[in-house]
Amino acid sequence: MDEVRYGNDIQVLVVGGGIAGLSCAGLLEQRGFSPDVVEKTDEYGGLGYALGLWPAGSNILKGLGKYEEFCSYADPMHTYTLLSDSGEELHSYDLTSLADEYGKPHLIWRPRLVDVLRDTVSDDNIRMGTTVTEIDQRGDEVDVSFTDGTTSTYDLVIGADGIHSKVRELTFTDVDLTYQGMTSWAFWVDPEMVEMGVAKEHWGDGRFAGLYPTDDGLACFLAVAAPEGTSDPVDQRKRRIRNNFQGMGGFIPDVLDELESQDSEDIWHDDFYDLKMDQWVNNRVVLIGDAAHAPLPTAGVGASMAMESAAVIADELTRTDSEYLGQALDHYVTRRRSRVDHVQQKSRQIGKFALFDHSTVLSALRDQAVKLYSQERMERYYEDFLSTEI
Repeated sequence: MDEVRYGNDIQVLVVGGGIAGLSCAGLLEQRGFSPDVVEKTDEYGGLGYALGLWPAGSNILKGLGKYEEFCSYADPMHTYTLLSDSGEELHSYDLTSLADEYGKPHLIWRPRLVDVLRDTVSDDNIRMGTTVTEIDQRGDEVDVSFTDGTTSTYDLVIGADGIHSKVRELTFTDVDLTYQGMTSWAFWVDPEMVEMGVAKEHWGDGRFAGLYPTDDGLACFLAVAAPEGTSDPVDQRKRRIRNNFQGMGGFIPDVLDELESQDSEDIWHDDFYDLKMDQWVNNRVVLIGDAAHAPLPTAGVGASMAMESAAVIADELTRTDSEYLGQALDHYVTRRRSRVDHVQQKSRQIGKFALFDHSTVLSALRDQAVKLYSQERMERYYEDFLSTEI
């Protein structure tokens, strides 16, 4: 690859066909590129529950011409209500003024968002059931081997393959995920438990619960403080949930009743890890989304941040050529680093504040603080996130 290339002539591989990868590939195609995309799953299905998408992410769908389709599946969130461990309402916040100023936050079933983004990528450009096995950088070229036995050479490899990134494993050394002391479960419950547009959360004593309504169902998300590596056998999952949430008030008794009819294998479980890296770029390999900067789900902005990063890297690639790709990647890092670091810090703070590992005294003090945390302060908190340019 001796000649200088730009636009469609730059050979780009996007590893990971999730929210970050599809957003990136769709934006690149829109700008005349023809990226290769590989996704390790054989086909898209029903994996995932509700996620929140703030205007930071949904506005990118406007640029892709997919905002109206997104809105047909997503539900605006207009109220955010916090409850104590016992079920006492601590505060209920109206999100209308923020929506009027910056755009509506939405709740959507993750596979719906993936389907919307998938339509922005040409069928010829995506290979399912495939991921990378080797990445060999030689100057300004990247030789890549795939699980299907093929090899190709690229100008740039974009790792968008999530918090357990294979690209990161192959290209960046000594990068450890950070356990944040929490484990979690999710499953669907009776939609009648909460009205559409209202997200409800219990901030308990070493435990957390949330209800998030979507067109496809009401997602219940539960989390408790737990040592790293705590066992969660599928056949004991329901019992473990009941033991951890027994005695909690509010909507929890109804959730535990719903638990009885759940198939244990359908209850999603994961531990709370996040990722903060010093470097996102290694020569001609760059990481975006959770592969580079995974916040905790407590912040509710992971999808939005992933789509922002996809938009920034796509933007930088449209204003460079193969000779100056390194400069474009440096610009991407400069534009994203401060914002990402700030959001990650907030996600850790919220996670600890919401659970307070079995400290009744601290939980009581937190509850009083939430009662005093005014509508105006809540709006200023989110304005800091929503008003920042990417």
